[in-house]
Amino acid sequence: MEKTKKNILLIGMMGCGKTTLGKILAKKLSYDFIDMDSYIEEISNDTISNLFKVSEDNFRNWETESCRRLSKLKHTVISAGGGIIKKDINMKLFDENSIIVFIDRPIENILEDIDVSKRPLLSDGKEVLYKLKEERYDLYNKYCDYRIVNDGSIEEALYGIVEVIEKN
Repeated sequence: MEKTKKNILLIGMMGCGKTTLGKILAKKLSYDFIDMDSYIEEISNDTISNLFKVSEDNFRNWETESCRRLSKLKHTVISAGGGIIKKDINMKLFDENSIIVFIDRPIENILEDIDVSKRPLLSDGKEVLYKLKEERYDLYNKYCDYRIVNDGSIEEALYGIVEVIEKN
């Protein structure tokens, strides 16, 4: 499969830079860009916060439905929600048609600029991030094709992503 037909799926913790990097990357590569959380809100006709209020399972089911749809696209950079890796089916859907890049950003950097009010899973406080990282870190590494550390500038992280994509 030609690299230009593959999606680029960005995974990682909330606040790691997936959406910011994804938008810039899509523009640089002349790809489409989709933020998965925005897409879930669009197809569910509800907010992420409200979907979580019903239950986390409710949200995760919408997330899997969005994976089913988005994994069929081509030429698209997709910024995934932080918990996409919690269901194996989500990642299997993207496996064949996507380059999966784990954006690994230190928790300390995330805590400097994250807006807790927009993050339902952080309603009990920012320290939840450490617990989430402990639960998810091995899964991010398991499912990614490449891991990029985002602990410097946006340009450095972007360069790292472009470099690994060009290898495909």
